[in-house]
Order: sequence, then structure tokens, then C-alpha cells
Amino acid sequence: MIDSARLRAILFLSAVSVPVPAEVRPTPGHLACPEAGGPPVQTNARAHGALEAMFREESVFDLYSWGRWQVPDGLVAELAERVDALAEDPRAALLVLDEHPQLRTPVPAVVADVLGITAFLCGDVAVRSGSWLRLEHDLVRSHHAGGTAAGRGGGAPGDPYAGWVAPAASWRPPGGELFRAAGGDRGLRRLAWELTVEILRALEGIESLETRRQGLLRLYEHAAADHDLVEATLSAPSLPSGWARLRERWADSAGDDLVAALPELTGNVGYLSWIVDGWCAAHELLIAAVPGGDDVCTAFSRLLVQAGLTTVPPELAVGVRADLYAQVGARLPEDVRTWDADAWRAQVRSWLARALVAGEFGVARTWLDLAVRLTGVVQGLPGDAVTPESCLVPVGEFQDDVRRLFRVRRVRHPLTGVVAAPAWLATEDVFPPVGHSNGEVRRNAAGALVPAEVSGSEGPGEATGPNEGPDDASDRSARSLPAPAGGPVCARASALAQATAMIDRIVGQPALVAVLRELVDMPAQDLRLLVTGPPDVGADLAVDVLARLMTLRGFDGTAVWLHHEQFAPLDADSAVAQLRDRVEGCDGERLIAIDGLDRLVSYERIGRPLAQELHRLISAHGAHVQLVAFGGPDGYRRLVHASPSLAAWWRVVRTREFAAGDFAVLFGRALDRRGATTTPDALLAAGDLLAATRASVTSRSGSAAGTEPGESVRNAQPVEERRNAGLATRLADLAVAAARRRTNRANSPLVDVVDLPTADAEPADAEPADAEPADAEVGR
Repeated sequence: MIDSARLRAILFLSAVSVPVPAEVRPTPGHLACPEAGGPPVQTNARAHGALEAMFREESVFDLYSWGRWQVPDGLVAELAERVDALAEDPRAALLVLDEHPQLRTPVPAVVADVLGITAFLCGDVAVRSGSWLRLEHDLVRSHHAGGTAAGRGGGAPGDPYAGWVAPAASWRPPGGELFRAAGGDRGLRRLAWELTVEILRALEGIESLETRRQGLLRLYEHAAADHDLVEATLSAPSLPSGWARLRERWADSAGDDLVAALPELTGNVGYLSWIVDGWCAAHELLIAAVPGGDDVCTAFSRLLVQAGLTTVPPELAVGVRADLYAQVGARLPEDVRTWDADAWRAQVRSWLARALVAGEFGVARTWLDLAVRLTGVVQGLPGDAVTPESCLVPVGEFQDDVRRLFRVRRVRHPLTGVVAAPAWLATEDVFPPVGHSNGEVRRNAAGALVPAEVSGSEGPGEATGPNEGPDDASDRSARSLPAPAGGPVCARASALAQATAMIDRIVGQPALVAVLRELVDMPAQDLRLLVTGPPDVGADLAVDVLARLMTLRGFDGTAVWLHHEQFAPLDADSAVAQLRDRVEGCDGERLIAIDGLDRLVSYERIGRPLAQELHRLISAHGAHVQLVAFGGPDGYRRLVHASPSLAAWWRVVRTREFAAGDFAVLFGRALDRRGATTTPDALLAAGDLLAATRASVTSRSGSAAGTEPGESVRNAQPVEERRNAGLATRLADLAVAAARRRTNRANSPLVDVVDLPTADAEPADAEPADAEPADAEVGR
């Protein structure tokens, strides 16, 4: 059974504004692991040069609570121009500061508040990295003493991404320097209010900060409609105590949804409580997934000691985790007495590195972000948070470990029997989408589920991979290696080599590839893997890799697919009986792959009985039942809701949408197979075109997610297999044909931007990828 602490952790991380691993959203980013720190150097040599500009380190703003964001070219300069325009506004000349520790004085107070508001939008003592880590200073660069942004690059020599900062943000609504410059003058306070709102509007365009910016704008709109709050703001004494009470009134006027996005509004005690609750939730998730971590009480006590505390702050006693106060109070004196800073830092670094390998990248970053925030808050008590003066939390080491573990130059040893060209593999060089092609049950051309032998599909060793279009039969070296003839040792080496070779061709799914590589290194561990994320993200090849690894356990190297639609039309007894027969029929012989596990257990009439039966089968058969399952982006949450006991079996890995850079890699590979070359600009343009086309196809053909038995079958659209690779192949056919016409039918044409379809031309998905133009075969 999944315990209550883990459930509480799951619920917290799904509700607060810190990132859940790979929710991917991510967002941006989120939980896609582009945060790995190095530009993704592609296995295709031409793609390396062409795509490198898409991941330039000099354009990165990495906010740990949001994710890594590629800052658009020219955006910071545009924002700085807006700030300069505000500073030159005649109204700004009425509110001027004669002293400021960082700006050239006299300076308009509006410039100083740009610093404060931007820092607040990033989060109070929130961890930032990337080359724009001091974004607020870059926005007011022309007003800095000396004329340049202070602390650019975080003070880290060499690579700017190696640095990180976590500055305190003392600004709070209704305002900071503008209101201080206004003093007690009601008219000037109205002007200060007006200019504060204009600052928030001028900061539009920073994607990482947009949710919090919009929240602050709503707060000011609400306050403007509250006559009593307006009067209090215009008449409050300028004394610190009077201004503190005014801040409290503004915070009290904010709704729960706004406070959830801006937890700093709850004051230093409320903010501490929010941090502790989130950090404990992240820690509970990590210790459940990664062995070797301290329990929550011990880990929290040592975190306080590294912050320089020798007693537990009383503010901890009134938080949402108030029970922690007494526990840590009993533990802290011993940790203070035996404290070894270097040993603690090394232990935490090692544990978080293991979390990376286990695929818990997003939770590990959340742990670090909240640990640093906790340090700054407790060091500032009983006042506001401060920028940590002494912080041993290994953020920099974690960033080094991400690059060290995931950006590795992999070279096959000759004894593996596989010759692979050396290639740099970053975390982005991982995994593209495809439909199912391996197993007993699959779809025919009409979208109906039929046995594999009826559909005429290829066997599991011949399936087309997700990086391959329909013309890739000659490019399957990883799967068509001859059977070894040298006994069990050679057979084992061959299985591992074939699985590794398949993984090495993966593009686009860093979390999944990390798990697959771990399983190659440790194939004896039981397989209970749940892959959650968008559809069409490489389920087929993942199952092929895992089925190959299962041969080391005596399995036959094939997989049986179970689709949730198979069970939807059945009654509960029939569905349970069919599930039992299918699973027991694979006992110790075949890998089981479940498509739509989250939907399967969520059906109203049959979901609960199926979840109970699957839990019973796993418990009863143990290592004889090896499973991999797939679900939607919120698949694990739905599984927990439907059956916590079944959810406790699974290791979760989250996938992300296919990006333009991934499409560019596929396009480059398709051109290679056609004997064509391309320019860097054309490669980038092709990636953008394919990503836009894929988004359009998805919006038109997304399938319905029914919850009633039979509803999904009635509403589901036919799945277009290998959609992403098919789009890249189709575009390559069109581009090569155009290039040959332009170059008088050259055998090895150079594809340029002019050879790509225009917006009003035939769309890249207008016909199936295997219906290639006749002239596309020329020169192959």
C-alpha cells in the first residue's frame, strides 16, 4: 500500500507552483531535462552545427521553480528599453532616490523598483541559473554604477551556466522604493501606485514569470476597487510598523488562488511553512524512489545546521508541519555537536546524483530550490528572508553532476560486437514518437484492434523504430544483428549490445532514456515501469528494448500488448477473467505492455476490479510478471486516485512533446538516407515547420478520453502510426524532390530553405509517408 506520507507529497507537489518531475508542462520544460547544462550536440554531424544555435547557453534563464527557458533574441534589450522609457517619463522625475547601493544616483525610484519587482517575481531566495541568472540587473544595466550589470554570470569563472544565485527579494505589494520616495504625500503615493502597475505591464514577455506577474496585476486591480484599502494605502504612516501592517492588509485581500502563486504574501512565517511543507514532500518522494537518504526529521535537522542554526526557530511550530518542531528540537543538539559540513555536502550530492539516475530530476531540483529558500528564510528570522550568507546546499555540484552523468561521449567497446561511431549524447538526444508494432494486439488500417498475425505486421525484431520512416528497412542494424553463437555469455553480451544500440538512436526523451540505460546496466531488477506523457512518444521502441533485456531472465524476447480499449466493452467479470488469462499466459515467458493503464483503471464499472486483479497478479507472480505500462500526462495521478495499492508498484518516468530540434534530427537523418545534404538554416526551418505541422495534426485528430466502458472505443480516432517520423520522412521527400528539380536532378542535391514547402503549399502530412514521389527514389 502507498503510505499517507507519499500521498501527501504527491498532492502537495501537484498543487504548489514548484515543478513536479516532468510534468513536463513543463512546460517548458519542465521536466524535459534540457536543464542538463550543455548544448545538445546531435549524433548527426550537420545537425550539431545547425541546432547548436537553438540551445545557446548565452540565452538561458533557468528558474528552478519553473524550468529552463531559452530567452528569445532581443527580448532583454526590448525590456530594458521599456524600463529606460519609464525612467525618462516626466512623472518619474517626481520620485527620485539620492542613494542606492547598486544604481548610479540620483536615480528615478521606478528603476529601483524594477530591480525589486523582478526579483520578487522570480521568488524570494529562489534558485536561478543560466546566463541570465541576474535578469533584474540586466534590465537596468544602463543605470548601474559603472554602466554594466553587476554580477553577470553569477561570479562563476568560465562557463556562465556553472553559476547560480538565490537573492532575497524584499519588495512586497503595495510597493517599495516608489512609495518610500513618495513619503506621506497622497498625490505622490497615487503616482507611485500608478508607476508600480506600469512596471508590471512593462515586464510582459518573460515566460518564466508570467503567472506571478499576472497575479500581481490582479491584486492591484482588486485593491483599486476596495475603497478602504485605497484609503489605507494613501494614508498609512511611513514608519516601518505602519507599512508592515499595510502589507498585511494587501496580503489579506488576496484570494487563495493568488496566494498559492505568490506564497510570499503570507509573511515570513507563512512563507517558511510553505517552504517546509514543499521540501518535506519532495524529500518523501525522493527517499521513496532513491535508497540512502536520511529520514525527513534527520535531513531537516541537518539542513538547519548547515544554515548556521543551533536551535529550532519557534516559527516552525505554527506551520502546516508543526509536528516537525518537536521532532527536530530533539534531534538538533546532537547534529550540532557532530556536524561535519564536508561529509554532509558529499552525502547529499551523492544521494541527489542517484536521484538523477533514477529519473527524479524535477523532484531533485525542487528539493534544492526549497532547501536554499529555507536557508535564506531561517537566516533572516525574525525578520524577512535574506540572501543566504552561508549555504552548503550542493546546487553547483548538482549542476555539475547533471552534465557529468548525462552529457557523455559513448564509445562501444570492441567486445560488445557493435561498432558505433563516437558521438556526444546530451540529455536531449534521446527518444521520438511511434505507435505500437510489437505484440499480439494492434490496429489495422481502419483503426480496429486485431491480432498481430492478422494485421500482417512485422515481428518484434523487425519493427520500424521511432526514429525511422517507412523507408528505413536498411537502417535497422541495431535490431537485425545475427544471433550470437558462443554460449550464454555471448548471448548476454549481444542482448545488452542490441538494447544499447537501440537506445543510442533515441531522440527527444531524456528521462526515459536514462531509465533504459540504467536497466541495461542492471537488467536483473524487476520491471514495473509506468511511462506517462503525451501520445506518440516512442512506446514501441521502449518495449523492444525492454523485451530484449528480458531475454536475460529467460523470456522469449517478445511482448504482449494489452490495450485499455480491449476491456472497455466487457462487463466486470469478463474483463477480470481476460486480464487474468492474458497475464498468466505470459508468466515467466513474455513481457507485458499495457497501453492506457490510467484509463483502464479509471473506467467507472470495470476500473476498480481490474486494478485489484492486476495488483493481485503482481503480488502473486512476482518476478515472473514483468510489465511496462503507458499513460497520459497525468497518468500516475489518475492511477493513485484509482488504486493507491496498485500505484505503489510502479516506477514512473515522464515523457515530453516532440520539439523542433528533435524533428530537425529526424529530417537530417531522412536526407542522409536519400543521399542529400542540407544547410544549417534549412535544417532549423524544417524542424520548425515539422513542429508546427505536428501541432496542427494533433489539434485536429486528438482522441477522446472516455471514462465509461465503450465510450473510448466509440469516440477514439484511428492512431496514425509513426506520425512524427512519417512527417519528417514526407518533408524530406518533398524537399529532395524540389532540390533535384532546382539542381537539374543532381544525384546528391543540397537542400536549402527554398526547397521547403511554403505555408500555402501542400501540407507535409497530406499523404502517407510511404507514398513517396517517384523521383524521390532517384540517387538512393
